[in-house]
Amino acid sequence: METLFTPEELAALPGELDAAMAAHLAWTQRLLRCAMLREMPGEDTLKENAHALCAFGRWFTGVEARLARLEPVAVETIHEAHTLMHQAVRELCSAALAGEPADPAWFDAFQSNQATLVRELTALKESLVRSHAQTDPLTGLPLRHNLPDIFALRRADAERSGTALFVAMADADHFKAINDTYGHAAGDAALVHLAGLLKSTLRGNDTLFRYGGEEFLLLLYGVSRKHAANVATRLLQAVRGTPLILGDGRVLSFTVSLGMSEVRPDDTLDDVIARADAALYVAKTEGRDRYVID
Repeated sequence: METLFTPEELAALPGELDAAMAAHLAWTQRLLRCAMLREMPGEDTLKENAHALCAFGRWFTGVEARLARLEPVAVETIHEAHTLMHQAVRELCSAALAGEPADPAWFDAFQSNQATLVRELTALKESLVRSHAQTDPLTGLPLRHNLPDIFALRRADAERSGTALFVAMADADHFKAINDTYGHAAGDAALVHLAGLLKSTLRGNDTLFRYGGEEFLLLLYGVSRKHAANVATRLLQAVRGTPLILGDGRVLSFTVSLGMSEVRPDDTLDDVIARADAALYVAKTEGRDRYVID
């Protein structure tokens, strides 16, 4: 799964969104001054692209594409409501500055789109807060909170396309020894290193989770048993062949073991994870640095 925001960026987004909303609400006060005092509201209000010039618009433009990957419907609704709200303000202010009565329909449009904007931004903020809570702050990978939902989606996709879906459990070998020998900071660096290697080896439609401790869960979509074996081989080779260089110059080499299982028609998520976990145990007992497919 592509990391759209770093953990730090995801943590900062709700505050940035609050600041942008506050700036936009302050901006709307200029509409009242324009209507009551005939004051120029500023070129950023009267231009055709005013929605891209206000403080909120500048912030939103910078994150819109990535946010749309997380919440596409909400982001599209926010974009439309914000654009229409600015259009209504432009019409209202233009009429006021010309000394003409404003069309009440434009005021209704302003009110309704502002209400939509505030409602959708509030929901988006809540979603971002949940996403931050469900993202591993160390590796930036999703935690297992949304695994049932994503598993159901991937399973439905596989059934529609007539392809297989595999669940794989990956576990760093002798990880306790890494912590004991090099320290916990090196252990954390090893997990970040491992997560990066796993992500770089997987395809865009595969999904990777930090499952717990030094364990990672992978959903491999649309693969055959042979292809699953090839993926496992690439993962093992990538980890084995790419040591971590610690800050003090020491070289930390380690390996990973994999247990994999194909999702069967009557499987629950717990069923297939249990089989993959059992296959992982076999890989460990048979010498590690290998994969076993159930």
